[in-house]
Amino acid sequence: MIELGTPEETVESATAELAAAQRLTDQPVGAVGEPALAALLLGKAAQAHERGVEFVVTPDSAVRRGVAEPRDLVTVVGNLVDNAIDAALAGTPPRRVTVTAREDGDALVLRVADTGDGLPESSVRDAFRRGWTTKPAARLHGRGLGLALVGQITERHGGTVEVGHEGGAVFTVRLPTAVTAR
Repeated sequence: MIELGTPEETVESATAELAAAQRLTDQPVGAVGEPALAALLLGKAAQAHERGVEFVVTPDSAVRRGVAEPRDLVTVVGNLVDNAIDAALAGTPPRRVTVTAREDGDALVLRVADTGDGLPESSVRDAFRRGWTTKPAARLHGRGLGLALVGQITERHGGTVEVGHEGGAVFTVRLPTAVTAR
């Protein structure tokens, strides 16, 4: 743009991109004290942005370091967010994924909502079975594992998973902090 003789537009464009990148960083890092989860949310925010999906971490999100097993947090939230981004892209605009990660008494609440078409109530039970997927069968391997892993981790910790529909799918995982904070 500078070579085209538009230095003012170049500065405006660069400033806008820098501000957007800073917002993507500030929101997850400011809300989440658990480094593994903060890093995951940063990566997912960038991925969503690149794919044209708005990524929001709610203001009430707050997770202290050590409240849960980082590997399990990354697996649960990562799989839910990946599915939510895909669902939002398959739906109609606006395309948004909203994540809440907060402590509620003696539980860690992880909520991921999207603006996709939602998950039919008749499919909720099957959705947590290994191999079940709504995605095209272009790839035979690596499909239908994410929600199965979410279900296994939740069950192992004595938690719960709720699936709702608020304009799109809403997955809410509750993990007891007394069990997960080892």
